[in-house]
Amino acid sequence: MRFFREIKQYWGFAVYAARSDLSAEVANSYLNWLWWVLEPLASMIIYTIVFGIVFKTNEQYFPVFVFVGITMWDFFSRCMTTSIELVRGNQHIISRVYMPKYILLVQRMLVLAFKMLINLGLIAVMMLIYNVPVGINILFLIPTLLVFYAVCFAFGTILLHIGVYVSDLSNALNIVLNLMFYMTGIFYNVQKSFPAPVGYLLQRANPVAHLIFCMRKCVLYNETPSCIMLTVWLVIAVLIAAAGIHLIYKNENDYVKMI
Repeated sequence: MRFFREIKQYWGFAVYAARSDLSAEVANSYLNWLWWVLEPLASMIIYTIVFGIVFKTNEQYFPVFVFVGITMWDFFSRCMTTSIELVRGNQHIISRVYMPKYILLVQRMLVLAFKMLINLGLIAVMMLIYNVPVGINILFLIPTLLVFYAVCFAFGTILLHIGVYVSDLSNALNIVLNLMFYMTGIFYNVQKSFPAPVGYLLQRANPVAHLIFCMRKCVLYNETPSCIMLTVWLVIAVLIAAAGIHLIYKNENDYVKMI
């Protein structure tokens, strides 16, 4: 109850801080917000050329396929890497006024969600260009994204807490994220690329890989993702988030001393 009460109380601050971060990010840039479009587009073009032309992949709607993966992976990886430094990076705020520390994570996720919204708009345009058929199953992108955000928030709370005490955690996390990047299926289908049942298990054991798989199913192929697996990962995310929030509440008075 305390968590939901404080989310309601500090939501306005999170939104205001997110807007300020977005404005500051493009304040000294010539292209301003266009970088939020150009960066993922450039990555999509590179992967499309390398894997679509050089390695001659036969994946249907491959440029859109890659862009969906890049959009979701970029959100996850940035959320994880910034979670570690949220408390230390906001020392000037935390040392002066009280706020639940996970609000900093919510604020960061709002910034990333805004950029992701732009990318989703680009995906819609690309679907028109490549004549991707759209059906009723595209509505499953909503629960898929909700589970995805829950997973990111859950792991983010754990990293936020550990990052206060382990200053070089970012180095270890970068190694893990590099490994995950190639095991998540940004530019290939995990389930098809590994022999059975390894591919099947890898695709379901990695939440990011599975949620990207679900997003592609409902957006590109008009298929229904596994509601059972979405529910499983939602329950796991809630449990991990509850553990992370408990750790933050229990130790947040010590954070100022540590930083």
